[in-house]
Amino acid sequence: MIIDAHTHLTAGDSTLTEQAVAECTRLGVDKIVCSSIAGYRHYPVDQQVSRANDAMVEVMAAHPDLVLGYCYVNPRHGKPALDDLRRRVEEQGMIGIKLWVATRCDDPLVDPVIEQAIAYRLPVLVHAWRKTVGQLSYESTAENVARLGERYPEASIIMAHLGGQTESAMNAIAPYPNIRTDTSGSLIGGAEVAIAVERLGAERVIFGSDLHGGDLAVNLGKIIAAELSPADQALVLGGNMAALLAEVRR
Repeated sequence: MIIDAHTHLTAGDSTLTEQAVAECTRLGVDKIVCSSIAGYRHYPVDQQVSRANDAMVEVMAAHPDLVLGYCYVNPRHGKPALDDLRRRVEEQGMIGIKLWVATRCDDPLVDPVIEQAIAYRLPVLVHAWRKTVGQLSYESTAENVARLGERYPEASIIMAHLGGQTESAMNAIAPYPNIRTDTSGSLIGGAEVAIAVERLGAERVIFGSDLHGGDLAVNLGKIIAAELSPADQALVLGGNMAALLAEVRR
C-alpha cells in the first residue's frame, strides 16, 4: 500500500485534480491525504479557511476511493475554527488537521486545536521549515514542533518537509515518539530520508510528496533511493500512515 500523506488539491482547479488522480493511478498510489490552504494565503480570515475546506470536501466527494481530507485550521480564529473542525470531522468525514503558517505550532493559541485532535485521535500535519533567508513571520521550525509534542504527548503529530534542514530537525524531534516526519521537501533527498529513518526509526517516517507543489514520481524516487529494507520501506510508504488513520474517531 502507498499512502501519500501530504498533498494539496482544490475543487477550483479540476484539471490539476484530474492530473493528480491520473498520476496516482500510473504510480500505484492507493490513497492521498489532502488539504486546501486558501489559495496559499499565509494569514487567511475565517471565511477563506471555510471556503478552502468546502473545496476539499468537494474533492473528497468526487474521488472517494482515493482522497482523504485534512481540515485546514487557522488557530487564531478561536471558537469558529473549532466549530468548523468538529463539523468537518463529524459530518463530512475529514480525518486530520493541517496547520500551516498562520501561527507557530507551539503558540498557546494552538492548544485547543490539539486538544480536539487528541479527542478525535486525528493526525496533525504541521508545516515546518527552517530557512536561511525568507522565514515567514509565524512559520514553525522543528524546535516549535518539538515543544508542541513535548507539551502534548498524546497527540499524533507529523512534522512536514523533514523540517527543512533534516539533520538538525531529526535531532530536535527524536526525543518525542509522538512526533513523526513526512518526506516531502527537497526533490533530491534519498539521503535525507535515510537519515530520518536512521535517527527516528522507520515507524516514525511517513511518505509525503507535497503534490501539487511537489512531483509525485520524484518524491517516490526519494524513498527508493534511500535503500531501506523492504520492511522499512513498506512502513514509510503506507504502513505508518495507515496505522494513524485506523485510530481516527468520528
